[in-house]
Amino acid sequence: METHKKIYYENFLARFKKSDDELKQFIKTRQENILRCYAGTIELNKDFEEIIAVDACFIIELFLMNFNDPKNHENDYILRSPWLRKAVEQDLILFENQLPYSLLQELYQNFAVPPSSNFQPWKEVQEQADRQSSTNHDLPHCSPCCGHCLPCCWWIPSKDHSIEIVQVEPDNDDPLLKLTYEFFKDYSRGKSVKNGVRPKHFTDLVRHFLRPDKEMVFKHSSTPIKNIYAARKLKASGVKFRPLKDGHFIIEKDEATKCKLNLACFINMDLKLTQFCVKDETECVIRNIMALEQFLYPNKPYICNYFLLMDQLVDIVEDVDLLVENKVILNMLGSNEAVAKLVNRLCEQIMDDKSCYFDICEQLNKHHENFWNLHVATLKRVYFKDLWTGSSTVVGVFVLLFSIIGTIKSLMS
Repeated sequence: METHKKIYYENFLARFKKSDDELKQFIKTRQENILRCYAGTIELNKDFEEIIAVDACFIIELFLMNFNDPKNHENDYILRSPWLRKAVEQDLILFENQLPYSLLQELYQNFAVPPSSNFQPWKEVQEQADRQSSTNHDLPHCSPCCGHCLPCCWWIPSKDHSIEIVQVEPDNDDPLLKLTYEFFKDYSRGKSVKNGVRPKHFTDLVRHFLRPDKEMVFKHSSTPIKNIYAARKLKASGVKFRPLKDGHFIIEKDEATKCKLNLACFINMDLKLTQFCVKDETECVIRNIMALEQFLYPNKPYICNYFLLMDQLVDIVEDVDLLVENKVILNMLGSNEAVAKLVNRLCEQIMDDKSCYFDICEQLNKHHENFWNLHVATLKRVYFKDLWTGSSTVVGVFVLLFSIIGTIKSLMS
């Protein structure tokens, strides 16, 4: 890839008419800030500026190419091959391969232009408007949406050289974020990048896509809750597993419902989990996000908590069979045994002292250990698993009752 990265780098310079020296000087002035983003001691060599410049420009050029018309992808070495594009995409998510997003953002703003050449930053077109207003007093000097000329608007020069003012949300003032979102949209699950999202890097952005929208309460425990029962055992006690398809890795529980007589044997419990689609690249992506959480988000390990609970639900291949049957797991690997091994491997060396699912775990254990829940669930599973089995059971009960009544009458006579 180094050869092709150099080609993309040259294309970037040609696209925006910049020189190699300009790029390297830009990186050199920010060297100290770049190094602060990495852990440990880094031994610099004379090629530091070139390494960072080539990698950063390669990424931006790739994003720009990806944003263009898909018909033009046939001439691009990476984008014309779905396999190679996916390999590069996965490589860009590796935790140890990250460039600071702020560096890419600053590089784009200083050397590149937004995809739509009609859009110009407020500051530039404000100066243009001031120059034109000296000859045309009908042109406005400032957007009416902000009385103090704050940069919350975009000025769009039209074909007749007039100025059209369009108000946009301040959160959308990062054109690079749009390109980045488009490149990693397979992980977005329909989630936007609005509301002031400022990722630290690409791994952080993917975590943003996968984490729940709502804030959850994390409880700290010096003695982690004991392992919950595996999925097959919970089902045996009456727990039903439901898939959530909202896109974010989260686990929810429906409130337990009882009959009017408040009998424990009639308690129902549904556990709803985000559908987990297992593909070839799943382990790599999830591992890197979990590593990120362990280092940067130890107090909000949303993804780690999801898979720690999933790890306890999946003990053997029969547990995966059950979750696949209930569409909680979507297996694209073909082997349920491979999925069981993958889930059990994900949580190695992951700290579990904080969790937003402590309450759910306690309720699952309590539900399984209830004597009536286990036996009533067995009764339902064996004698009422479908319409025909249930009908046969009811008929059998009536036959037994009539037989007992007939026997009693015969003895009495």
